[in-house]
Amino acid sequence: MVIGVDLGYGWVKATNGERSNRFPALVGEAHELLLSDLFGVPEYDVHIETPFGSRRVFVGELARQESQAAWNLATKKFEDTDTEALWLTALALFARDGEPLDVVTGLPLAHYEAQRAALRERLLSLRGRVTIQGRIVEVEARSVRVIPQAMGAMIASLLDPATLELRNPAWTEHGGYLLLVDVGTRTTGFVTFETQPELRLMNRLSDSVDVGVHDLYVALASVFRQRTGETPPLSDGLYDELYARGEVFYGGHTVSVEPERSRHIERMGGLIVRRIQEHLGAEALKRVHTVFVAGGGYRIVQTTLQRMFPRVVVVPNPQMANAEGYRLYGLTRAGSGR
Repeated sequence: MVIGVDLGYGWVKATNGERSNRFPALVGEAHELLLSDLFGVPEYDVHIETPFGSRRVFVGELARQESQAAWNLATKKFEDTDTEALWLTALALFARDGEPLDVVTGLPLAHYEAQRAALRERLLSLRGRVTIQGRIVEVEARSVRVIPQAMGAMIASLLDPATLELRNPAWTEHGGYLLLVDVGTRTTGFVTFETQPELRLMNRLSDSVDVGVHDLYVALASVFRQRTGETPPLSDGLYDELYARGEVFYGGHTVSVEPERSRHIERMGGLIVRRIQEHLGAEALKRVHTVFVAGGGYRIVQTTLQRMFPRVVVVPNPQMANAEGYRLYGLTRAGSGR
């Protein structure tokens, strides 16, 4: 089974093409829950047994609701013990006894060369018996491939998942460049593809910047504190609502963070796009004819990009785009040994 797993700073996304799972990238210490016998096994109350010991943890939304959990925004977060729980949980949701798991994941381009070998080695070493959703499964990846993060979203944008052929040949018929901008929790990745004489990644015009949804949430937290006198942790789900809708029910009434929210989104979108412009340079920008936007924070840059480029396309299911692209990459490499 080929699985694409996007170990994001804010969310973990995974897909095998038939099913997809998405949960907050949060891990907390487990404890007994009242009335759990009435409502069944909560998602995700996970027991992990590895060669180095065992632990019971809450993962994802359950960790956010019932534990003291926080985002891990460290540059080398894969070295943290929480990565073990997130990785094994993601794989356990798909694992079937006896079926090998071939997994593709990614790293931000700024960290790719320095960390990919260590990340691959670390993920290959993670194995154990996982109890989740009333099932007990043995989890171990047979193979792990690591590719640049935003490249996954570009693959998902370009390829038809059924045929692995281009969705729209017109994207490459007339030359020029394709640009994908992937706005995640901590970083924004961008990759540029030349379309003629053949479709190929342009490494010198691809990179990542350390600006993402987290920076917007910091700004929204300041506005929310001005309105309410309270500062919930940035991993609290209310910031997802404030980002999406500009308001949330809190303290007995609806709290709005407009017009500051719109101003912060415009300012941050402008900052990200300027960083991309700075990296690409004037000549390369003139050759970009289509821009794809992906990631949970795609709205931050969408309007700014639409003012600059003739065609801006939001990829299908933008938050899952990297995971789906990783899976498609894995399918194209199946049996290649690379």
